Amino acid sequence: MAVSPDPDTPSPIQEITLDAPCPTCGVPGLQMRSLALDIPYFGDALQTTVLCGACGFRHADVILTKQGTPTRHTFRVRNPRDLSARVVRSSSSTVRVPEIQAVMEPGPLSEAFISSAEGVLRRFQDILAFLERNASTKSRRSAARATLDRIARMIDGIEPFTLVVEDPFGASGILHEAAAAEPLTDEEVRGLKTGVFTLELRPDGPRARASR
Repeated sequence: MAVSPDPDTPSPIQEITLDAPCPTCGVPGLQMRSLALDIPYFGDALQTTVLCGACGFRHADVILTKQGTPTRHTFRVRNPRDLSARVVRSSSSTVRVPEIQAVMEPGPLSEAFISSAEGVLRRFQDILAFLERNASTKSRRSAARATLDRIARMIDGIEPFTLVVEDPFGASGILHEAAAAEPLTDEEVRGLKTGVFTLELRPDGPRARASR
């Protein structure tokens, strides 16, 4: 039986109207919803979602109250249990799965998320499925299908893989006791790219790109 929320209990979600136009359609009156979080190992944070009621524009982020050290988190997923490891990705971080040469990079409309190692794989899976459907050649379609098959084996816990999260502001990470964390050098921070979601479909071919 469904239980109605107590009208006397304040909602943990705060909502305000921003005095700014939508970056997509230009209609004023963006709504921002925010929720205070206490993320293990990271501390207090604010999860925000900006919405446009006119065109459906949506942008989410996770903002830490304190800026951290530029850090790389690395986790080797070896079995089905490891797939539940929590992944915190801010809009400033880069996420990699080296085995399939997949890279999720930050850009102007990058969204933050709190997910699992499996959830990260499914995000790559969705984009790659789109690329397969829209591949311009048979070889690209075959390469995309082969990579999708590998991702499926990873999701099933059959094929191990490595998950890497790099954040120049230290606002991201992998919450698992076996995950390794190391500071990024200044050179590594400068080398972090921005702007696109990249999947390498062929070792010797051009990269297929989709905005993310």
